[in-house]
Amino acid sequence: MLSKPKYGWTTITIEDWQTEASYLFDVPFEWLRACLNAMEYNIPICLFVDEEGSCCYINSYYNNTYIIIERDETTLHNCRNTDFFDLTYSLITDIKHHFEDWVKWYPYEESEDDFIRRKKELKRLIDKTENSLYAAAEKRRKSFAEPNQTE
Repeated sequence: MLSKPKYGWTTITIEDWQTEASYLFDVPFEWLRACLNAMEYNIPICLFVDEEGSCCYINSYYNNTYIIIERDETTLHNCRNTDFFDLTYSLITDIKHHFEDWVKWYPYEESEDDFIRRKKELKRLIDKTENSLYAAAEKRRKSFAEPNQTE
């Protein structure tokens, strides 16, 4: 779902839809908070994407994910095979996979103390969101395929 962040940008891919998100919105923190609230309170997820000049809103709840794309015209994209559990799981997995890059991604954090604080807070937020995801998914009998560990 999220590529490795590079030069203040990350590529977002959900099914056949793709865009670039800017550092102007702190993707890992804001998106994890949105997912955490969705899992804890059983409410839809809304994720904001700043494309610097245009924006998108990724909205997800149970069976479907809808993306509202506001550029020259407003369009709607439906991701029929991605539910809000899948979205949360992919987000957590991708942030964990490039954890150190996400810690240093936000340009407004510059000192070593900033990075230490950000690293600690991001780890706490991932753990809390992941625990809430598994608890909510268990209630709906949703499971996740674990990545192949044969490497």
